[in-house]
Amino acid sequence: MFFKRNRQRIFSKLRILKFFLYNLLENENNPYNQIYNILALFLVITSSVGIILEVIVGVKAIPPDLRDILDTYEDIALMFFALEYLTRLWVISNFIDDLEESYIENKNLTKTKRILKALKDAIKPKLKWMITPYAIIDLIAIIPLIRPLRVFRLLLALRLLKIIRYSGALKSLVYAFKEHAFLFVFIFLTIIVWVVSFSTIVYIIEYNKGSQTFQSFEDALYWGIVTISTVGYGDIYPVSKEGKFITAIMIGGGIILVAALTGIFSASLVSRLMAIKEGSLKMPNLENHIVICGWNETAEEILEQIIKNKLHTEKPVVLITNIPKMELGIELPKSVIYKKGDFIQESILLEVGIDKAEHIVIVAEREEGLSERNIDARTALVSMLVRTLNPNANLYVEVLLDEDAHIFKKRINIQEVIIHGQILGKILFASMINPGMTTLINSFIDKEKRMKKIKMIEFGEIETFGELLRLSRKYNHLPLAIEREGSVIINPSDDFKLKKEDYVFLIPASNF
Repeated sequence: MFFKRNRQRIFSKLRILKFFLYNLLENENNPYNQIYNILALFLVITSSVGIILEVIVGVKAIPPDLRDILDTYEDIALMFFALEYLTRLWVISNFIDDLEESYIENKNLTKTKRILKALKDAIKPKLKWMITPYAIIDLIAIIPLIRPLRVFRLLLALRLLKIIRYSGALKSLVYAFKEHAFLFVFIFLTIIVWVVSFSTIVYIIEYNKGSQTFQSFEDALYWGIVTISTVGYGDIYPVSKEGKFITAIMIGGGIILVAALTGIFSASLVSRLMAIKEGSLKMPNLENHIVICGWNETAEEILEQIIKNKLHTEKPVVLITNIPKMELGIELPKSVIYKKGDFIQESILLEVGIDKAEHIVIVAEREEGLSERNIDARTALVSMLVRTLNPNANLYVEVLLDEDAHIFKKRINIQEVIIHGQILGKILFASMINPGMTTLINSFIDKEKRMKKIKMIEFGEIETFGELLRLSRKYNHLPLAIEREGSVIINPSDDFKLKKEDYVFLIPASNF
C-alpha cells in the first residue's frame, strides 16, 4: 500500500548503489564499464592459464609450487565471478517494486493468489535474465566452485567463453587498432625491417671477426628481437667494437619505434574513453531513461534539480545539445550522459534510445539567427518526431510564444507545455498580491516536502474524496487535487466520486 512506502527512504542509498553497479556492469556508455570490462577480461584470460598449461604440457609437467599458485588464483577468480553473477542478478530488476506493483494491480484476486502472482511477476525478470546467453555463460564459469565438478576440466575451459561477455573491452582494443591501422602497420613493418637489417649487419661483422657467440643467422635474429624488446639476456652478444657500435644504434632506434607503437595504441584507447565522455558514441541500449533535448537556463535548472534530488542515481539521464560540454556552465556527474549533436536529427535521437525513453524534455534552445517563432517551429518539429518515435513517452515542451502553446496542446499529445518566463512572471505577481507565495510554492517542490502524484489504485478501496481525505489525515498527509483524463480538479467536494484511473496530488507528511 501507498502509506507503507515510507520505508523506501531507508533504501535510498541502496538504490544509489544498485544504480551505480548497474551502470558499471551493464551500461556500455559508462566509462567505468569500459575499464571494468578490460580488468575482467584480464582476469578471465590469466585465470585460465592453468588449464591451458595442462592441455599443452600436461599436469605432471607443471611444478607443484606453480600448481598451488595457479589453483589459488583460480579460486580467487571463481569467487570474483560468482560475486559478479549475483550482483548482475540483483541489479537486473527491482524485485520489491515489481512485487508491490503486481500485488496492488491484482486486488481482485484472493490474498493468497495475489501474493503468489506478485512473487511470480517479481521473479520473472530475473528468471528471464538467467536464461539469456550471457547469463548462462556466467553460470557455467562459476560451476567449478563446486569442488567435485572440477574433475570435468572442460567446465574450466568454458570460462574462456566469458571473453564474449566482455566484448566491450575487445571492441575498445579493436577500435584502437582500426583508428590508426595505417600507422600500426607502418611502424610494425619498420620494426621488422629494423631488426632484420641490424641483425644481418651485426651477424656479418661478428662472423668475419671470428666471434663464436653467433652460431647461425637464427641466433642473430633471436639476439635482435631480444635486444630491441628488452635489455637483452646476455647469452648472445657482439664482441667487436663495430658490432657494439651498431648495437647501440639499433637499441636507440628500437626504443623510439617501440615507444611510438605503444604510444599510438594508448592514445587510441584514451581517445575511445574520451569519445564516451564527450558524447560521440551511440547509446541504443538505454531504456526507461530521461532525455533532455537542448540547453538553456531552463534545462540547466532541470538538470540541477535532477542532481539535487539524486534522480540521476536512479535512472539514466541524457543531455543532447550542440553546445560543447565545457561551455555548459555546470559540471555534469559521470552518471549524466552528454551527447553532442543536433536533436532535430532522427539519427541523433535514436542514438540515445529516444524510442525507449520514459521522460523527454524539449527546451527552447536559442541559436544565432533564429527568431522566437523559428525556435518554436523547430521545437514543434522535434516534438512531432519524438512522438512518432516514442508514442508512450511523457513529453514536456518549452515554447517561447504564448500563441504557439495552444498549437502544441491541440495538435501534439504533450503532457506539459511551458511558456518560457510565463510561470516565473505569474509567481512574482502572486507574491506581490500575496506576500509569501514564493516560499509556499518553493515548499511544494522542495526535495523533502514536495507534492506527490500518486495512483488512486494505491490507496485501496476508496470511493469518495471525503474518504480519501479522512484516511490521509490519519497519516498526516493532505490530498489537494484529483487528476482525471488530463484535467485537474482542485479541492473536490467530499462526495466527489473517485475512479481507479484517477491520480491524487498530495502533500506528504514531513517525515514521508
